[in-house]
Amino acid sequence: MANLVSFLCAAVPAVVLSVLGVPLPITVVVMVVCGVGGLLVANSKGADERRETERVQKAAVTLADWAHRNGGHSETDPEALPADGWELPESHWFHGAVLALGRVDGFEVAVTCFLEASTEGATTRHTGYLVRLPEVAPPETAPDTAPELRLNRTELRRIRRGSGRELPADVRERLAAVPADTESVDAVDGVLYLVRPRWPEFSAPDEQVAATVGVAAALTRSRGSSVDDSVDG
Repeated sequence: MANLVSFLCAAVPAVVLSVLGVPLPITVVVMVVCGVGGLLVANSKGADERRETERVQKAAVTLADWAHRNGGHSETDPEALPADGWELPESHWFHGAVLALGRVDGFEVAVTCFLEASTEGATTRHTGYLVRLPEVAPPETAPDTAPELRLNRTELRRIRRGSGRELPADVRERLAAVPADTESVDAVDGVLYLVRPRWPEFSAPDEQVAATVGVAAALTRSRGSSVDDSVDG
């Protein structure tokens, strides 16, 4: 492929210059320059693709180990995941190059490695941690809907400093304990979603999963029910 790109980069300008009547020596120089340039570009693109493939493979191995230890499954193709017994694959947050499912402390958990384009056009890697919030019957004094959160990096920083929005003490404590580089925490439609930069290529995501599950447990308790009473472990 690299040789083909180099050939085309040299041949196309040569044909154009010949049609325009440009002297042969100049045409030859242009062919050499364009050919070398095309070869460098092709090799650079190939190296980038190889690095990206290696990152996917490393993340896939890491998440496969995590899923195996937590009674779940991990795939790079969402269609290969089992359809029965899991609810998180239905979430619109469940997408990415590597996907994993497992159960931790009675909660259904998913870890996703996905790419996202920034406003500058660059592609960045992120890891999403999803936890299925159990459906529980709230006490009469509590709202009859699932808890909802929409917190960005700034709001999480305020919570760690002891300020920010008003939340149950247990929930605030758990949110203050999430990794410092957490980009956002959302709880919508019965799913808690925490996002961090980078992929878990070299270390298992157990610590981050535990922090996310801790927030989920606190949200569940804030509705008046314990996780043990509402989740089939």
